[in-house]
Amino acid sequence: MAAPDLTALYKEGLAAQQAGKTDAALAIFDRILSQRADIPEVLFQRARCLMARDPKAAEKDFRAALRRKPKEAAIWQGLHSVLRGGARVKLEKEAFRAKITLGSEADARPILQALKSGRADQAEMAAVALGKRAPAAFWPAYLLGEARLALSKPAVAPLETAVARDPDYVPARLALARAYAGAQRPAQAEATLGDLATPEATLIRARLFRDTGRPEAAVEALQSRPLKDARGAAELALSLAQLGKGDAALDAARDAIKAGAATEPLLRATAFALEEAGNIAGAEAVIDEALKTPTATLMTHRAQLHQSAGEFAAAEAGLIAAIDATPTHGEAYRAYMNGRKITEDDPILPRLDAVLERADIKAPDRAALHFAAAKARGDMGQHDAVFPHLDVANRLMGKAYPYNFEADLAEARLLTAEWNTLKDVPAQGPVDPVIFVTGLPRSGTTLIETILAAHPDVGAGGEMPFLSRALMPVLEALRHDTLSPDALATAGQRYLSAAQRRTGGARVIADKAIATFSRIGHAARALPGAHFVLVKRDPRDTGLSLYRNMFPEGLHRYAYDLQAMGKYIRLHDAVVEFWQKALPDRVHVVEYEALTAEPEPHIRALLEAVDLPWNDACLAPEATGRRIQTLSFAQARQPIGTTAVAGWRRHAEELQPLIATLEADMDLTL
Repeated sequence: MAAPDLTALYKEGLAAQQAGKTDAALAIFDRILSQRADIPEVLFQRARCLMARDPKAAEKDFRAALRRKPKEAAIWQGLHSVLRGGARVKLEKEAFRAKITLGSEADARPILQALKSGRADQAEMAAVALGKRAPAAFWPAYLLGEARLALSKPAVAPLETAVARDPDYVPARLALARAYAGAQRPAQAEATLGDLATPEATLIRARLFRDTGRPEAAVEALQSRPLKDARGAAELALSLAQLGKGDAALDAARDAIKAGAATEPLLRATAFALEEAGNIAGAEAVIDEALKTPTATLMTHRAQLHQSAGEFAAAEAGLIAAIDATPTHGEAYRAYMNGRKITEDDPILPRLDAVLERADIKAPDRAALHFAAAKARGDMGQHDAVFPHLDVANRLMGKAYPYNFEADLAEARLLTAEWNTLKDVPAQGPVDPVIFVTGLPRSGTTLIETILAAHPDVGAGGEMPFLSRALMPVLEALRHDTLSPDALATAGQRYLSAAQRRTGGARVIADKAIATFSRIGHAARALPGAHFVLVKRDPRDTGLSLYRNMFPEGLHRYAYDLQAMGKYIRLHDAVVEFWQKALPDRVHVVEYEALTAEPEPHIRALLEAVDLPWNDACLAPEATGRRIQTLSFAQARQPIGTTAVAGWRRHAEELQPLIATLEADMDLTL
């Protein structure tokens, strides 16, 4: 019988190994070694196959391979990965003398130091370089993941590799859990944490619960394992605030501050969470607590709460005080200008003009100042002066928050493609009536929500964040083929609990969550009783309004560039057209221009579409006196009218980059 072709067998074994067929690969490598027991490459690959299942056997093969190839770094590195304790330390000393890079903790110390000193970009480059020299080592993969987490970059892949190489190293598991959470994979993050009970694991777990609409579970996790430090108390404060528990949240925030938490950021975050939960009095109390050490930012925040409530005199007084305290605080000027019609004799106007002349203004303040100046010039009829200010403001915002249209396009394609799976999943969620009002920002969604809020059966919650949080596990399951009807029903119930808490248990909930447009099918399956009201407005008017406004925390990044905005509007149109065709009986369209020209028939059609009886109060939504926590807080308190229709014509020339882009085709096909 002819001797086997060992080279061909070796290639066959490598192929099996790379395909994950470890048993087949081992059988082939054993067959080769039965013919020739001294081939270092085969011993090395056999050891790699055995690393996870039998480290002692792997060590034996690595050592045998190393005796035959003592200068081969990959063999040293493989052996290092299966050793522990003194044997590992001994090998590291031997490798140092032999000038072999193992990718060990000692090799990684400069990277660790760079991370500790805040030089994450340098740490990332060094980890990549070390990984090239030691491709099978734990430390380069782990530290690459930590560096990318610090840089807010995708970090799942290197951290999965690190945990696979050393499942017992707790910091790597914690980092991987944080990476999964950042990638909106909460179930995977929870599974990675497992039963870890370290303080860091408890914090990550609590944040996961908050981010997926489970603040009750977050509070339970934090109280069952109390963390005696600032981070634990701060996380407890935010979790309690999400539940609307103002006094308890403020007490926890005080504990966190005593333990060293930064006062102003924590109290503002707690106030925002209480606002989300519908506890406005609690939010005001928290800001009042913070104002014991007043700053312009806090004074502006408090004034904006007054604006939301329609308390314009108190808001104006607070904003003037903020400007007096810090004459360069751009947000105070912007909020002041947005709260009133500006005339040439306004006493704040010359102060705004003077501060714009200064060269020492920081970019965020300068952007806000230019938005404020554009609003003032428009109010005074100085229309030629509007866009020079808007262009500067939007350029600064675009630089601070770069926009990636391709990412939005990819997500839209994915969300619409998921309907192929969702449409066949039984809708088992709560059937309580919910009305989602959606559309582009600045398209009239606040007006429609205010009309609905005037109905005695409806509780309007404003732009609530709860749907996105509740659906996060659903999206994860869809994208990893683990979706079940129970997941959708659970998402619906989580949403409903939070929305009812915010609206005081209203019979019908109205939710002006702008992001709903992209996931109407997902929401329809999670909430079988929901209706969707889509507001459409002339995109040129919508675009002008978007360009005039500054959005918080980098939201709506497309709005800071007219061409990018045009592409996004076309994408939005394509997505809503998809959902209109997919769910024609669940989506009702309101044309803003038609509604404002002749309100009653369109309001009657709206109420009929969402199964509400007629009520005359809906004709005068400005009389509701409700809080309005959007940029439209002033406009929504005016009677329905056409003053905002066709305003784009005044700036038709400046808007040409937007108008031209609105002609583009948009393909949602994956």
